[in-house]
Amino acid sequence: MTVEAISLVEKHSQFEDVWSPKRIARLDNYDLKLAKGAGSFDWHCHVDEDELFLVTQGILRIEIEGQEAVILGPGELCVIPKGVRHRPITQTETVHILLIEKAGVTNTGDNPDSDLTQTLVDL
Repeated sequence: MTVEAISLVEKHSQFEDVWSPKRIARLDNYDLKLAKGAGSFDWHCHVDEDELFLVTQGILRIEIEGQEAVILGPGELCVIPKGVRHRPITQTETVHILLIEKAGVTNTGDNPDSDLTQTLVDL
């Protein structure tokens, strides 16, 4: 196995599609995924898994059922606990995001019939 640096900037430059996470690494039983966001995502939750959002470019607003929205800028992150309904919405034209989720998690959580449900691909 070769250990090497991963450039988030370089990996983000390899795709244009939005709300379609790409796996860039595995950490034990977790996938590290990059995504680009534009506009709004669907309301959803992950019943059995927490989800970490780390913004590397742009401004992301995450609406959370039952509380004020969380606003994330570059270098900021938040963890959405399992079972919490949420909806990411970009506040800038495009947002670059690093997601950390358990392996096998579907991006649309409890809303698998969404038009935004994606099959995970590796970069």
